Amino acid sequence: MKIQKIKPTQTTKWWALVAITATIFISSCKKEVEEKLQEPKALAETTNSGVGTEQLGLGYQEGDVVLGQQLNNPYTPDIMNTAYANVINKGITSIYPVDIRKTHYYVKFKPQTWSEYADLKEDSTLKLSDIPYDYQITQNGNGYHDPAINDSLPTYQYATVKKEFIFNDTIDYEILAYLYIPEVDSNLLGSNDQNKAFVDELLDEAYMLTGNYEDTLQDNITNTHYQPGGNIQLFDTRLNSNYGMEGVKVTARRWFVTYNANTDFNGNYRMFHDYRRPSNYSIWFEYHRFMVKSGGVHWINGPKQTGDWNHTISNGFDRFVGHIFRAAYRYHYKNIDGLQRPFRWLGNKTAYIAKDAVGTGVNPIFLNEIKIWRFRSANQEYGSDDIFSTTCHETGHTSHAIRMNTIVQFWQVSRQLQESWAVGIEWFLTHLEYASRGIGNYGESNYFPNNPPNFPNSYAFQYWSIGNPNLSGWYSPIYIDLLDNHNQLGVPYQFRGTGSINDQVSGYSLAFIESELLKHIYGHASLSQQLKNHKPVWITDAQIDILLSFF
Repeated sequence: MKIQKIKPTQTTKWWALVAITATIFISSCKKEVEEKLQEPKALAETTNSGVGTEQLGLGYQEGDVVLGQQLNNPYTPDIMNTAYANVINKGITSIYPVDIRKTHYYVKFKPQTWSEYADLKEDSTLKLSDIPYDYQITQNGNGYHDPAINDSLPTYQYATVKKEFIFNDTIDYEILAYLYIPEVDSNLLGSNDQNKAFVDELLDEAYMLTGNYEDTLQDNITNTHYQPGGNIQLFDTRLNSNYGMEGVKVTARRWFVTYNANTDFNGNYRMFHDYRRPSNYSIWFEYHRFMVKSGGVHWINGPKQTGDWNHTISNGFDRFVGHIFRAAYRYHYKNIDGLQRPFRWLGNKTAYIAKDAVGTGVNPIFLNEIKIWRFRSANQEYGSDDIFSTTCHETGHTSHAIRMNTIVQFWQVSRQLQESWAVGIEWFLTHLEYASRGIGNYGESNYFPNNPPNFPNSYAFQYWSIGNPNLSGWYSPIYIDLLDNHNQLGVPYQFRGTGSINDQVSGYSLAFIESELLKHIYGHASLSQQLKNHKPVWITDAQIDILLSFF
C-alpha cells in the first residue's frame, strides 16, 4: 500500500540527471579563512550556554526520546460505541444525533529513502511524527529512530489522515487503526460547540475503558479550557542573551488531534483551538520552503501538560539548529532589503543538514541539501552569528544559481565571483539581523569586538588581500566594496593588518546587482562591463578599473 506522491516522478528523474551531470564540478562551500594576522590574546572565545527558563515534564535531554509501554487506543469505533452505550446508560444524552463511524486512519508511513521522506514532507496536509502516538514517553529528547531501521535511513512517520485521503503506490504505509474522533466531528459538536459537554463525557468514558485515566477530566485538577500557546526563546552567544525564536512551528497533540502555530518575532505562539486535557507539545524546525534536518526534520519533544508551554533553547545541538533555522527564515521570509528569495526550482523545500561535527558549510548546488557544521575545532563551537552567517553564505549560492537560470551557467562563473557573491550576501544579511537585535554597526568597517566573528563580519573584511597567504583569494570583499563608502587603502585594522585595496567605488546595491546584472556576470571582464553600464552618476569607469585591479 502506498501514499500519493506530491511531486511527479519526472521531477526525481530530472534531478537524478542533473546530479550525474553536475558531479564533474566542485561543490561550493564557505571555507574558514585562516584569520591569524596579529591574533590578539583577548580573542579566546568565551563560553556562555545561557539559562533555560523551564524543565520539560519528564526531564529533557539531548538524545533519543525513550518510549514506555504501548497504550490502548480509545478512539477505535468499537471502543467509542461501547463508551456511547455506557454514557446513555448513565442518563447522559446528546443534543445532536450520534453517528460513530470510521472518520480517520492512524497511519505508519514507511519511506525507504530520503527522497521518499522528502516527498512526504512536501505534503502540507500531513502532520508527521517520528514518534508513534499510542506509546507512553518516559524520557523527553530531541530525536527518535525506530531500532528496527538502519540509522542511515529515515525512520517511520506517523500521522492521522482523513478516511478520504488518497493512497497510491509511491510510498509504503500501514493502517494501524481505524478511528472515530468525536472532538473534530462538527455534526456532533454543533456549530458553536453546544454539545461539548456530551463529547467530554463520551471521551472520558472511552479513556476509562482503555485505562488512559490521566486523560480524563476527573484526573485533571484545572478542568478548564485552554488554547495551547506560550513562548520560545533562543540564546545568542553574540548578544549574550535570550530573544524570541521566530518562525518555528510548535505543535500541541492530543492523541490523534494535532494543532500548530508559528512563533512571532518575540517568540510568542498561540493555537486558536480549545483543549481541556493535557497536550503533548513539540517544536519543529521547518517552515513552508525549508527544513533543518538532523536525520529527519529536527524537533524538540516537550512536556504533556495543560496550559502554556514556555521553553528556552539555551545550549547544545538544539541551539546550533536554532541559529541555522533563523538564518534560513530570514533569507526565505523576512526583510532582505530587496534581494530575491532563495526559493528552489520546482518548489522543492531546501534541506539544511545540521552536522554535529567539525567543519564549515557546503552547498553542492545540484542537490537539495545545504550542510552546516557545529564546531570550529574539536572543543570549540561556532558562535551564533557565525552559524547564521555561514547559513546565509551557503544559501546565497543557491540563490545565485537560480538567478543564472541553470546550474551549468552558474558553474561557468569564476570561482572567486561565486564565493565573493556569497560573502557579500552573508555580510549583508547578518548585518541586517544583528542590527535589528541591537548591534547597529554589526559587520561594518569599524566593528571588531573582543570576541570577533569569523570573516566577513569583522571590519567588513576590509583587511583582505589577494596576496595574503592566510586569506583565500576566492573569498573576497569585492561585492562589499561596491556597496560601502569606505576606502580601506592604508587603513590599519588592529590584529588584522592594513588595508591594501584602493576602493573609490560606492553606491551599488546587492538587490540591483542581483536583479539586473548578476545573470550576465561570469568573470572580471563581464563584471567590469556590467558595472560600467549601470554605474552611479558619481562613479567613473577609471574608479571601477582601479578597484577591480586588486582582485
